Amino acid sequence: MRKKIKNSLSIKVFLWVFTALTICSMLIYGIVLTVLPKQYQVTSDKQLDENTAILVSKLQNMRYEEAVNEIYNFCIQNNSAAILSDDSKTLSFGEIKTNEWMVMTSSIAITVTFTDSKTEYALVVSSLSQTADIILSLMLRFLPAVFAIILLLSSLSAFICSKVIVSPIAKISQISKRMTSLDMTWRCDVESNDEIGVLASSLNTMAGRLQETMEELTNANSQLTDDVEKFKILEEQRRNFFAAVSHELKTPLTILKGQIENMILGYGDYQNYEKYLPEALKATEDIEHLVKEIIAISKMQSMDLKDTLQEVSLNQTVNDTIQAILPIAQDKDIQIYQNIFTDVVLSVNPNLWNKVLSNIIGNAVRHSPCGENVFISMQPCENGNTLVIKNTGASISEADLPHMFTPFYRTDKSRNKATGGSGLGLYIVKTILDLHSMTYCIKNTEQGVAFYLYLS
Repeated sequence: MRKKIKNSLSIKVFLWVFTALTICSMLIYGIVLTVLPKQYQVTSDKQLDENTAILVSKLQNMRYEEAVNEIYNFCIQNNSAAILSDDSKTLSFGEIKTNEWMVMTSSIAITVTFTDSKTEYALVVSSLSQTADIILSLMLRFLPAVFAIILLLSSLSAFICSKVIVSPIAKISQISKRMTSLDMTWRCDVESNDEIGVLASSLNTMAGRLQETMEELTNANSQLTDDVEKFKILEEQRRNFFAAVSHELKTPLTILKGQIENMILGYGDYQNYEKYLPEALKATEDIEHLVKEIIAISKMQSMDLKDTLQEVSLNQTVNDTIQAILPIAQDKDIQIYQNIFTDVVLSVNPNLWNKVLSNIIGNAVRHSPCGENVFISMQPCENGNTLVIKNTGASISEADLPHMFTPFYRTDKSRNKATGGSGLGLYIVKTILDLHSMTYCIKNTEQGVAFYLYLS
């Protein structure tokens, strides 16, 4: 029970208010019990003195018979008794009783004379009321009932006060518990202008700001998590890229080194420098081309694209790319058809954008059998337009499609550069389009292979 009281503000407030009201009420009743009878007696005696003085002043101007009637009326009106006496006789006024309710409590003795006699009479006026003692007795008699009423009213008042005071504090306490669990989806509905109302309003304001801060932190944490994941992916891609680069460079360098060493030592047919020097030069040029592409990719990944963006015409850049690749297409008897009737202005890096078109359209021409067609068209979509570059007579296995943008990945498993290229073309396309935040994909169609580039 003691622990329950210690842990409950409502019970504490109830007991404090109940105890304070009970003590104060009993003290007040005790003071009244002590002071009221005495004060009443003092007031009664004073009133008797004043009335007696008035009576004496009247008696001085009356005859003896008139005075007797006046004294009689005075005793009735003031609930008192009187004795009028001289040397020869004594008259009593009022009935003097000795029970507990009516006894003499105070007396006043004075001498009076009347107009029809020179004799001095002794007048003794006594109060017959014991009202002060009656009040004290009644108050003591009703003390248990008064105490019970005090307890009842104190309990009721303490209960109301505990509810009025503790109820908003209890709400705030519950809210503080929710705050400790970082739950800010609440509102303290204590409506008042006092300190508790100000506290509730401050809690609401603080909760709103904390909620905003928590949302910002959550978003920042989510963004940070995404960035970390992206960084991990990029780091993994970087490691894989350099591993692939080292593998791609190792083979031609080994071949080149062997050819040069054999020519220097003059082994067998390698004495014929005119035959093997062009092959060594070709291997060197392949290595040089590969290194340049690697350097270009590294520069693209670290460049700030915003400062290099320019508005270019899609139609014009496609036409320029077609003209550059047309000789290769003509050698393979491949027709290129452009069906872009609505020109679109793009905000891109011109050099990188031309590299994208050159690689995509060039791949479509190089990987199509002789006599096939390449179609370049614009198709509307929900969020804008889609540039579609489709070549006929070719297909990619479903197993290879997810890896088409992986560096050094070739659908030609023989890794023959004559048919498979360096393996960096589509990776360069991916890097550039990612820098421009463009969406893309490669799909097989009924006629061949299509590259889809979504333009917002």
